Amino acid sequence: MQILNIYDRGTEEIIGAVTTIGTHDFDKFEDEVIKTYTQFCDEGLDEDYSIEDFVDYHNENSKIQIDWVVIGYVQI
Repeated sequence: MQILNIYDRGTEEIIGAVTTIGTHDFDKFEDEVIKTYTQFCDEGLDEDYSIEDFVDYHNENSKIQIDWVVIGYVQI
């Protein structure tokens, strides 16, 4: 599974994580997400948003479809 964390440009907080739907070359997946996230931010859509908002935007503007994922960890 390929996963990318999405960070808020202003606060550098993690907004969420995304993965590809289907199999794609990781470099192409990463390049495409960077491209659409940059567009998303440049259009001012990153002011009050969720990872779901970005995923919807990305999927409307890219051939590589993505979905958001929940990431956790176990510490013993």
